[in-house]
Amino acid sequence: MNITSLTKKQVAKSIVPQLEEEAYNMSLQTGLLKNYMPSSPITTHLVHNGFIPDIITTEENGETNIYEIQLNNKIDTERWNFFARYTKERHGTLHIIVPESNLSAAEKVIAEKDIRNIKLMYVPN
Repeated sequence: MNITSLTKKQVAKSIVPQLEEEAYNMSLQTGLLKNYMPSSPITTHLVHNGFIPDIITTEENGETNIYEIQLNNKIDTERWNFFARYTKERHGTLHIIVPESNLSAAEKVIAEKDIRNIKLMYVPN
């Protein structure tokens, strides 16, 4: 159940232009917006099916950042842990975007599950 009237597409529309403005030679993939190449699933030898990030950016130097938009209250800690490790290995960060009303719940899960290399962001309700 979404806890905000926003959609992932609307959030992506506000984030993507800012990301493109801040970066020089960056590739950006997202299946949320037209005119962008969707990301393929990210897999490892342990996670064969993988996960598809909402938005993934890769700088020319290889730094990789993932932006996950979590608008409902079903938090997938396996996915967050996987993306956090993946971006850390590539000198980037996992950015989680949640509605303001879900901020404390997300902070609690991150602390309880000891998820590192993560930045929590919020959108107003």
